[in-house]
Amino acid sequence: MVGVVAAERKTGIPESSIRYWMEKPEFAEFRAKNREDLAEAVRTVAHLAWQRVAEGVIAGTFEPRDILFAAEKSASLMQLLSGAPTERIENVTAGMDDHERAQLREVLRLAIAEKEAAEA
Repeated sequence: MVGVVAAERKTGIPESSIRYWMEKPEFAEFRAKNREDLAEAVRTVAHLAWQRVAEGVIAGTFEPRDILFAAEKSASLMQLLSGAPTERIENVTAGMDDHERAQLREVLRLAIAEKEAAEA
């Protein structure tokens, strides 16, 4: 979620191991399950937080700016969880598994490196 190098620094797990786990198709099901579990946990926290916000609104203990902030923040997070801000009809990765996405990333990385080398 934070990038391979940052994950290595944060966890102490070698970058090569993290890349191996991220790129191996055998781990795709495990990665998908973890994403689903995390999304469910975030939904639960959001629901509990919104209950508190609703109670504060009803009790009159929230300032209008706090209500607006909470509404904007929760809407943004729910869009991210659902993929709404990033999902597009022309999404070239729709239907690809993790291995295919990794291959596409590598092709794009090589193309960018070639372009940068040609421009240098």
